[in-house]
Amino acid sequence: MRNIIYIKAPKCVESQHTDIKLGDFLTIYVPDKEAKEQLLSMPFYSFQAGQKSQLVISILKIIEIISTEFPSAEIQNIGEEDIIINYTPPAKNAKIKEGLFTIFICLVAFFGGGYAIMAYNTDIGAKELFTYLSMLFLGNATTGVTCLTVTYSVGLSLGMILFFNHIGNKKLNSDPTPLEIQMRLYENDLGTTIIKNADRSGETMDIN
Repeated sequence: MRNIIYIKAPKCVESQHTDIKLGDFLTIYVPDKEAKEQLLSMPFYSFQAGQKSQLVISILKIIEIISTEFPSAEIQNIGEEDIIINYTPPAKNAKIKEGLFTIFICLVAFFGGGYAIMAYNTDIGAKELFTYLSMLFLGNATTGVTCLTVTYSVGLSLGMILFFNHIGNKKLNSDPTPLEIQMRLYENDLGTTIIKNADRSGETMDIN
């Protein structure tokens, strides 16, 4: 019976540990539990402490390392062909910085979104449109806060909630939100670009 080792790795891995083992970024399946424990605890790379770093690894390098310890095993990769490991040292007051950054983003999104909506309404002449509709249906050119403006504001708010699939930190359903989809597309494009740049500059950890 052949000894087969299955390995699977994601495209990008975040770590706050300087010493990286295979088990930190690989999912490994092998029937022999002792061999699996040995593989998971096998040292792979050490980052310089306190310095943010990035490493791009070819799956061939991982296969080469595993083959030196298990020369008779057949290694099957069912994951990514290139892996990015980002080392970020633990930051002081990380929660405070994250909270301040979140507040800043919320303020930018709130005022930026509000300005965009007001600019759009001005551009299409929403005020004049509401005045015309009021005169058309009610017989008088009512201005200010009217039933039309209230329903428009409520409908706009509900539309944004339904579109982004969020009320606060609660999702309306299990479907990914448009923002989550765009973030995943951005992460995928970013990872692909980093791998291509590292490959072209010869910085990818690969077999000799």
